[in-house]
Amino acid sequence: MKIGVIGEIEGAGDEARLDRLAAAEAQGFAAVWLDVRPGVEPSAGRSLFGLARIAESSRSVRIGLRAPLPADLHPLRLAEDLAALDILSGGRLDWSPRAGACAESLEIVLNAWRGEPFAHRGALYHFPELRCLPRPEQTPHPALWLEPGEGRPGASQAGCTGRLRDVLPGQSPERPDREGPLALVYPLSGEGGRGPEEWRGELEAWRRRADPDWVLVWPGSDEAYAAEAQRSFAGEIAELSV
Repeated sequence: MKIGVIGEIEGAGDEARLDRLAAAEAQGFAAVWLDVRPGVEPSAGRSLFGLARIAESSRSVRIGLRAPLPADLHPLRLAEDLAALDILSGGRLDWSPRAGACAESLEIVLNAWRGEPFAHRGALYHFPELRCLPRPEQTPHPALWLEPGEGRPGASQAGCTGRLRDVLPGQSPERPDREGPLALVYPLSGEGGRGPEEWRGELEAWRRRADPDWVLVWPGSDEAYAAEAQRSFAGEIAELSV
C-alpha cells in the first residue's frame, strides 16, 4: 500500500495549498493529487497549471489529476495538455476522468495519445483524419483511475486502469474483486480527538480488509488544519507503505 496526499483547490488561497502539497514529496508521500472543492466552477487552467507547478517542484512523486474539467473543453486539446503535463513531469501523471470527460471524450483522448493518424465521428465530435501531438511520456499512456460506476476503456487499455473511490470516516471498505489496482481516498478527520495513532490503526484495518494499492489521504479544506494534519500524518507513512 502506497500513501499519497490529495488536496482541493478553489482559487482564493491556492498558493498556500499548492506550497503545502509541493512539500509532500519531502515529507515522504509517494503521490500528490489535485481535486477542486465542490461548488467551484471547473477550470482547466487552474487545475492543469496547479499540477504543473507541483510537477516542477518535485522529482519522484506520482502526480494525479482528479479535478473536474470544463464540459466544453475539446478532447483533442485535453489530450495535448495532459500529454504535455506527463512530459513535464517525466512520466509521472495519473488521471481520473470526471465531469467533462464522457465516454466519447475518453475514447478520443486515448486514440490521440497513440500519436497515430485517426479520424472520429460520434454524437458530440467529428473531425477528419489527423495526428495529435505530443504523445505522453508514459507508454501506452498515463494511468487512468475510474470512479465507481463509470465505463471502463476497451481491452486495448488493459493494465493501464484502476479504480479510485472516496470512503467516509468510519466506513470499512471492501475489495470484492481483484480487477485492476484500487485507490481509496481517506479523510484525516480530527473529530473526537482523532490523530495519527487513530488514522494509522484504521488504515491498517483497511489494508487487511480491502488491500488497496494506494491510499490518498485528504487533510481537509481548512488550510491551517490541513497543513498540520499532513505534517503529522507524514510520520506514519513508513509503517504503512510497502
